[in-house]
Amino acid sequence: MAIALMWQSLISARPLTQCHIGGCCTNCNVMVFVALFFAGFLLFLCHRQQRVVINGNQSVWLPVLSGVPQGTVLGPLLFLLYINDIESNISSEIRLFADDCILYRTIKSAADPLALQSDISKLQTWADTWQMKFNPDKCHILPIGRKRNTTAPSYHLGPSPLTVVDSYTYLGITISSDLRWENHVTSVSAKATRVLNFVRRNIYGCTPDAKELAYTSLVRPLLEYATPAWDPYRAKDINKLEMVQRRAARFAKSDYCRTTSVSKLLDDLGWSTLSDRRKESRLSMFGKAVAGRVSISVDKFSKPTKFTRFSDASTFTTISARTDPYKYSFFPRTICDWNSLSAQSRLQLVPGLSC
Repeated sequence: MAIALMWQSLISARPLTQCHIGGCCTNCNVMVFVALFFAGFLLFLCHRQQRVVINGNQSVWLPVLSGVPQGTVLGPLLFLLYINDIESNISSEIRLFADDCILYRTIKSAADPLALQSDISKLQTWADTWQMKFNPDKCHILPIGRKRNTTAPSYHLGPSPLTVVDSYTYLGITISSDLRWENHVTSVSAKATRVLNFVRRNIYGCTPDAKELAYTSLVRPLLEYATPAWDPYRAKDINKLEMVQRRAARFAKSDYCRTTSVSKLLDDLGWSTLSDRRKESRLSMFGKAVAGRVSISVDKFSKPTKFTRFSDASTFTTISARTDPYKYSFFPRTICDWNSLSAQSRLQLVPGLSC
């Protein structure tokens, strides 16, 4: 409707009379071109129909009253234009990715829950204004903190109360209220095990190279998705992930003998432990941040004031932490690993780095 109104206003607008192209004066109705441009959008969005075909049986045609055709270039662009102002007048932190939206705020006083509820209400008002609907069943409150047995303030989205959860999956990562990764590790290892079992059933008679390729292409990416953000530090979580790779090593080598050393199989395959690969991934991401190749700022982290044989201009001051979830989070943990690298290793990660 907004595009239709804009198109009508452009048609009725006063056109420009002349424009100069290549030194020649040519009558050029720029506004007609713009009107035709928006008319193209109208043809893309309006008067569409759909039906269902099952085993040759067809349903009747029904009009498509909302949405855009999937698989198009214009579809995501129009969606981004549509939601571009969703964060207007929001005082809390807001993050958008495709059709996912999170709103978060540090609760320090009694006024903060009220401000958060106000921002939630503003989102609902925005949705009502632009004729969109949030799904309350998929909207939850996830309190994050060390306090236990505390009653979280009640929040609502329109008339629907929002449920309080202990963990929630966002962009493929299960975030828990205590910021530990046990739930996510359990989910990831279970999913990777299911895929590994599927591979074992279907290519058990193939060559070791084919089995290795199947593992590194189909299974290991599941174990390493976004690992810089969630690298676990508890031994039981680390072992749970490593067990998936150890079973894959036996499968790749077709060696299920109980006396065979799985460590030797891993060495023969040239597979590093998943823990080492996660560490390398974190260091690589931190190196990109130092080089400015990703939108992660490291400017807020201080550098040592005195240089020693263990520190130079490329190192950072170690971040102190009182809790394990923070101590083993990305920045405190990776800065320690970064400082322990040799100057040459840091130069390999960030060419041109001043040491």
